[in-house]
This record gives sequence, C-alpha cells and structure tokens, in this order.
Amino acid sequence: MGSFSARTARKILAGQKRADLEGRRGKQSLTIKNCRIWTPNGIQEGSIVIKDGKIARISRGSHDRVSNSIDAEGLLALPGLVDVHVHLRGLDLSYKEDFESGTSAAAAGGFTTVLDMPNTKPPTDSPARLNQKIMNAATKILVNVGFHAAAVTDELELRELARQGAFSLKLYMPHPIAPLDVNDNQEVLGMLKSAHHSKIPVTVHAEDPEILGAASRANSWFDLARLRRSKAESHAVLRMLKLQKIANCSIHFCHLTLPSSLRQASTPKAGEVSTEVAPHHLLLSTEDLKLSSWRAWMVPPLRSKQAAASLLKMTAAGKVSVIASDHAPHSIDEKREGPGTSPPGIPGLETTLPLLLTLVNKRVLSLDRFVQLLSTNPAKLFRLRGKGKLAEGADGDVVLVDLRKKGRVEPETFFSKARYSPFEGMRTIGAVRTTVVGGRMVYDQGQIVSEPGTGQVLRRGL
Repeated sequence: MGSFSARTARKILAGQKRADLEGRRGKQSLTIKNCRIWTPNGIQEGSIVIKDGKIARISRGSHDRVSNSIDAEGLLALPGLVDVHVHLRGLDLSYKEDFESGTSAAAAGGFTTVLDMPNTKPPTDSPARLNQKIMNAATKILVNVGFHAAAVTDELELRELARQGAFSLKLYMPHPIAPLDVNDNQEVLGMLKSAHHSKIPVTVHAEDPEILGAASRANSWFDLARLRRSKAESHAVLRMLKLQKIANCSIHFCHLTLPSSLRQASTPKAGEVSTEVAPHHLLLSTEDLKLSSWRAWMVPPLRSKQAAASLLKMTAAGKVSVIASDHAPHSIDEKREGPGTSPPGIPGLETTLPLLLTLVNKRVLSLDRFVQLLSTNPAKLFRLRGKGKLAEGADGDVVLVDLRKKGRVEPETFFSKARYSPFEGMRTIGAVRTTVVGGRMVYDQGQIVSEPGTGQVLRRGL
C-alpha cells in the first residue's frame, strides 16, 4: 500500500473520535457487594464501588447510592481478563465470527479486553483499513477491543499505524500478511528498526517457512502436525532474537509450543522480549490430535505429551509472560475438509478460564499466577492503562467467578459461531458468573445482558 494524504489522515482521526464516543456510552455506576476480592496481598472480603466506569472505592462495606448493585456472596472478584491474541474475524469473514458473537464469547469467558489480529479479509495492513475495522466494530462490540496491524515496510504507513494506536505489528512468518520478504534479514531488520523508532512492538508467529514441511504431503492429521516441524519454531525464535538485539525493538512471541523456545526468549533485557502460550499447547498433545482430528488442528500444531507437560511446568513457575487463547474460529464445514485443506484454528475465549481455573483448583497453577498471566501482565505489556487490576482509579472491569462450580466443555452452548472444541466433554472446576465492563454488566449467569456497543475501542498509547 502506498502513502496517503493529510485529508485521509484527518478522516481517520475523526472516525476514531466517533468510535470512542460509541464505546464510552456503556460506562455507568455499580456496586458489587459481599464479594471476595483478589488483591496482590491476598483475598479480602468487601465491596467494589464503580462510578462512571472507574473503580471509586474498595471497602468492607458501602453506603454509596448507585443505580445498580450485585450481591456477589460466595463469588470471587478478579480483574477483568485480557486476551492479547484473538481473531474476531468480522468484515468479509463474518460467517466464521463477527464482532458481536466474538465479544459475546469473550464476555462469557471473563475477558473484558481483547486484542484482535490483522489477518482478516480485507487484512489490517494500512491506516485506512485499520480505521475501517475500528468503525465496523465500534457499534457491535460488547467488551473492550484493540487492534493489531500487519507488519508493513512502508515507513510512513508504519508510523501512522503506531500513531493511530495499533497495539503491535504482526509478523506472520510462514506467510506475511502484508508484502514482506521474511527470508530477507535486511528487510525484516528494517521493519524492526522502524517499529523501534515508532515505539510500537512487533508480535511474531515464529515458524521459519523454509523449514516447514509441505502440508499437501499429509495423509493424516498426525502427519500434518509432524510436517509442521518443531525445528521451524526454534530456528525462527533464535533468528528473530538476533535481529531484535540489533534493532533494539520490543518483540512479543505468540503461542510458543516448545520449552526450548521459552528458555531462548528469557535472556534479553526485561521489557524488550515477551512470551505467550496458549491453553491448548499446555493441556493437549499429538495424542489428542489423533482422537479429535480437525477439532484439534491449529498452528503451531500440538506437540508431544512431554513438551506440553514441560511447557505447563514452566508456565506455572513464571517463565512465561502471558497466556492467550489464540481464539481462531472457522466454520465446521471448512474444518471438516481434511488434512492439508482444513484451516488451522480453534475457538478459545469460552474455554480458557474454566480450563485454567481447574488447574488452580488442582493446585497445578496458583491463583496469583492465573491473574498475572491473564490480566496483570498482558495489561502492562501492551500498555492497557487502567486494566489488569482492582484498585481505586482503575477501569471498572471485573469478572466474578465461582471457584467451585463444576461443569464440562459443551461447544453447542458457545456464544462463538465456532461451536467445536478439542476440549469437548472435558470436566472443569471454576466458572464465570458475571462479567462487568466499565461498570456495566455484560454477561450474567449464562446470558448476555447488555447491548452491542457497550465495549470501547482502545488505542495503544505511545
């Protein structure tokens, strides 16, 4: 894409202002009474008072007169979860998922903020297309939404994407979203240096395209995963770390699947390199791919049981920056097409919390680590001001969970249009009761109780 005029830029900014006004209309006042409140120093009993979308007070009791209140007796209040890696689809891919269905799924899963990836149709590969997506989403979203953009090489467009508030530039190494020769170190390095100068991080899907096997040669789902060699990830991580050191930019590695990848990415300067894992790579393996076939096909693919167990152990020990769902919905008809043709990806917004709270209940993962990985850290890493904490002055984004509620994964009940899951039938302990976004109840006891447009379009601050 080429450069654009000042007039176009003014139109984009005007559109952003209209989108923000749409999002702000969802803020209101609310008191959450009689809850157990998570804090970094332990759980305390009390109430959370939210006024004009912000937490006004946390106390043992409240006499504030507000328009609404929730009696949360027996429930635990956590800061709203933040998912930095989702594919809400929309636009020409709305048959897979749209902004309303995707953010409904987010609310049902306890996520009050999500960051959407740019591999849509059309792709988010220019300031004009970023604005198009913002305007399309603003009146449809039920939770707060920010947008990643494609990694572009045009200096002017990259700078404008950063100024518009894109949360990162996404480099999908196997097949770049915007024209970029990923095999040319100098071209990739130039993009990384430009990102550094524009103070915008680069999120990386780390698989080296020259090492990946040809999917067309796969005769089974297991073959398909085997051809997607683990060496492609480890090689790509090392290569990007070398380039990152030269460019001095911030890099976020998406959905790492190998313990060695986490070890490699743990040595650079703090704040410059961050890592992400997805629940399916922690809890499933190639054995599950054999059983669930297309339901368990994603990229990077599932690895061995040993790799998954080690990845989970490192995650529980704090060796990972964030957990993200990589919610990637498709139609079931597409998924059933067979190895080599079926698009990779599974829905994850509605399964992440119950699956991980089950680990908390089984003492595999601490509650503090759960909050750190799913709320505190993602908010800090992507500069989501006011998110990821329950404190006076913070945004009124709260999820109320029943830590003891038993359930099972039932895809037919999903709010997402993608009603399939490799976790189907898995029993869980811990569930969302209520999700509050900006002081407004969006999800409560199995129902969406707010209107589209409640959520706010977010922009990353420079």
